[in-house]
Amino acid sequence: MDAKQYNTEVFELESSGAPQSFEATPGSQSVVASTLSELEHIIDNCPIIDNHAHPLLKKNPTKIFDAVGLNLLQIFSEANGDSLKDVPDTLVYHRAFRTLQQTFSHRTDEGINDWNDWKKYRDGVDESEFTRECLEGLQTVLIDDGLRYPPLLRAHDINWHDQFLKSPAKRVLRLESLAEDLMQHNLSFDNWCTKFSEEVKAAIHDPNVVAFKSVIAYRAGLEITHLDINEATFVHAARIGYEDTNEEAKISGKFRIDNEAFNCFVIAVFAAEMVKAAENGSWPRCKPLQFHTGFGDSDLNLKNSNPILLQKFIEEFPTLPIVLLHAAYPYTREAGFLASVYDNVYLDFGLVFPLVSQEGQESVVKQVLELTPSTKAMWSTDAASFGERYYLAIQQMRVVLKKIMGEIHAKESVGIPNLSKIVADVLFNTANRLYGLDLKLNIPSPPLESPTLVNISHLSQKRKCSKSLELLKEFLAKNKGIEYIRLNWFDYSAILRTRIVKLNHVIKQLGENQDGSVLGITKASLYLLVNCHLAEGGKPNGEYRLCPDFTSILLHPHKRDGESVLKHASVMCYIQDETQTPIGVCPRGILQRSISRAEQAGLSDFKIGFEIEFCMFKQSDLDGGKLTPISEPHTWSTSRAFHTKALVILEDIDKKLSAAGIEIEQFHSEAARGQYELILSPLPPMLAVDSLLHTREVIQYVCAMHGYRASLIPKPFDDECGSAAHMHMSFKPVEKQWSFFAGVLDQMRAVNALTLGSPMSFDRVVAGCWAGGLWACWGRQNREAPLRLVEEGKAHWEIKCMDGMANPYFALAGVINAGAKGVVNKREIYGETDIDVSSNDSSTILERDRLGITTRMLESMQAGIAALFERDGKTPTEFSIEMGDGFAEQFASVKNAEMSSLFSRGRSDKVWVRKHKDIAWAAQWY
Repeated sequence: MDAKQYNTEVFELESSGAPQSFEATPGSQSVVASTLSELEHIIDNCPIIDNHAHPLLKKNPTKIFDAVGLNLLQIFSEANGDSLKDVPDTLVYHRAFRTLQQTFSHRTDEGINDWNDWKKYRDGVDESEFTRECLEGLQTVLIDDGLRYPPLLRAHDINWHDQFLKSPAKRVLRLESLAEDLMQHNLSFDNWCTKFSEEVKAAIHDPNVVAFKSVIAYRAGLEITHLDINEATFVHAARIGYEDTNEEAKISGKFRIDNEAFNCFVIAVFAAEMVKAAENGSWPRCKPLQFHTGFGDSDLNLKNSNPILLQKFIEEFPTLPIVLLHAAYPYTREAGFLASVYDNVYLDFGLVFPLVSQEGQESVVKQVLELTPSTKAMWSTDAASFGERYYLAIQQMRVVLKKIMGEIHAKESVGIPNLSKIVADVLFNTANRLYGLDLKLNIPSPPLESPTLVNISHLSQKRKCSKSLELLKEFLAKNKGIEYIRLNWFDYSAILRTRIVKLNHVIKQLGENQDGSVLGITKASLYLLVNCHLAEGGKPNGEYRLCPDFTSILLHPHKRDGESVLKHASVMCYIQDETQTPIGVCPRGILQRSISRAEQAGLSDFKIGFEIEFCMFKQSDLDGGKLTPISEPHTWSTSRAFHTKALVILEDIDKKLSAAGIEIEQFHSEAARGQYELILSPLPPMLAVDSLLHTREVIQYVCAMHGYRASLIPKPFDDECGSAAHMHMSFKPVEKQWSFFAGVLDQMRAVNALTLGSPMSFDRVVAGCWAGGLWACWGRQNREAPLRLVEEGKAHWEIKCMDGMANPYFALAGVINAGAKGVVNKREIYGETDIDVSSNDSSTILERDRLGITTRMLESMQAGIAALFERDGKTPTEFSIEMGDGFAEQFASVKNAEMSSLFSRGRSDKVWVRKHKDIAWAAQWY
């Protein structure tokens, strides 16, 4: 998007603003993305018109729901009765419950480990706060209030939902419920006909009723064979059906229309009245008629809910808009056909979220889009009774839409501007136009890391600040009691720098500073070493501004009076200058630009997962220059390694990370004394690095609370394995993985300069230690290659040549930049091997030559610096220029200063001196 589109707080989208690549549909509001990240932002932030749902029930203890037969497990299934016992064994349940755990578990002291824990948590939540969170993201909801509940339960009025929505909810009138309610007045058939017609006319003219609905699929089926309400035989059959229904009600005590002729008559009367009102001008247009189609509970005959059975009805009333609900699953293709060939047919794809597995949901969305125009498709939750249905449907829909849109884009069949229009149509425009809601589509501006924000105007900066405040307030609403904000940046010496700022001051600064910044730091800060010496180029004058990215905000553990409390929140910052733009050497800005470059190369859906290897040393001994590991003897993946205090520490780390919303997949002992490894779940690039740094901070904090120092130094012991920070990566399309990693191999020495961050790093990268080997190559499950292919079908690779001394923003940016260049240049992969090619014996040398393995991995930090410059040692390479303006010079300055001031320890040859006191000193800081 160009800067002009960001000059307001939100995208204000007008029907005249469509790009030249497609024409704006009359009445729709265009929204244009130019990159995949912007498209994903639209998917995540587009307000949703939920075009079909049901009211929430008033709060009751879950035992009341169970007592009346409304099991909470119906959040995940249309099953009822005894069938519900098997719901916890479905993919749908496992996925949905995991989402609930991840979102809400940290809000309880005990956590949420099973379904009973969830019910206990639910009983204690504030109804309004829970509902607000569940309905977040909805513009409005069109509510069918025709569901019937047991006597002990009461549904909220439609208007009650308005407090949680951006626009007031509207009503969908269920025809069968209206007909049954009137029957309770003991009317004759003729009087009932008169009264029913009057009520339909009143609803047609009621602006709060925007649609009608039929559940005839549950009764007589969708084949509506009788249509003419003036046909005597049809009216007679309906009369008989009416009388039979009355008789059955005397026995059962409830009115339920389940007679084919009478069911058809109800629909036909409505259709005739609706068409007549539109034709005579008493109402400007026909209001839509929604039909339940496809799957439902056991009361439904599935074969009779195929929407193709509606074809005759569709043709009989061509001016009556007809909405096929629930994607007609499993008859989605039939529904798509109808929507594509009949002007008055629209297709909703609700209910499958969350009641179908993710793979099933993806299949449904693809089938919807096979034939259905985006101007005829729209989304709904079909949520009923419980807020969880709303919440899960919204979360899952956004995940699936991002995946499907990314796949379509990766195949280069549809451009991003057109995909952004499709998203806006199905989530907002189609329903807005069809139901005559006349709402304006407002999408919040992208978060601060969007590369398109670099050159925006003064006004846009003000709006950015407003967005920061909004994100912060959302976080504070969910996490009560925060008093301090930790503003963090990760520097060129791989040190997490932090300013702890009072919350009120942060809010005040965001309100006053139009650039979104909170405080200033000296320009010398990026030249500063851990011992407070300045690298060459660092000057005492000038100031940068810290601009927090509140999409990265997380809870930070803290102890007060010996008790764990959550009073601190931690956020990563961009570093910007007086022009209010991120500086060229800002670590987060460098990574963000690389992500944008990858998108331009047609790459998407990056997922990054980190392994964190670290040693725990007794703090009191480190102070004396001695390394005392937490456990010895000690080796890889043994139970004995957890017979010490280490297990208590690791469990405490996990608990505090979970409270912050970071999930670790596993932990185990590693090969060196006192060495352990945590494995983080994969995340998008920026979030993955932010989470990695927060995880390291939590690890070091928890260890310190127990009297230990967690150290990332790459080689604490000469004769034992070192500590790495292996990086796992996957992306789409998978077929581009070969040219991507060919590009990485091409630039391996420059990449090494960023992934191996200090002279200590090169003590670890030696042959025979599963550290990635000495030559630029790759292998399938080869742990002696710097690039390990883990799973070809998912383009899952591991970059082994990385450790905790690297700045991970730089390391990941370097890999992505090199890989994207390989994709653009259509490089072919080379250098595959299933052995360690580090040896210099004649047979191995011949094997390297045969495989095209010619690039030696870096052997020193000096060589790493040289790899960032041309042969003259002064001109940055193309790789370095892509990293950022001035990056190579600043990186070289800091690393040269480190070698002189820190790691030579006075030696003239500037080598890392491996003495116990030196290692202990390094372990204090890294």
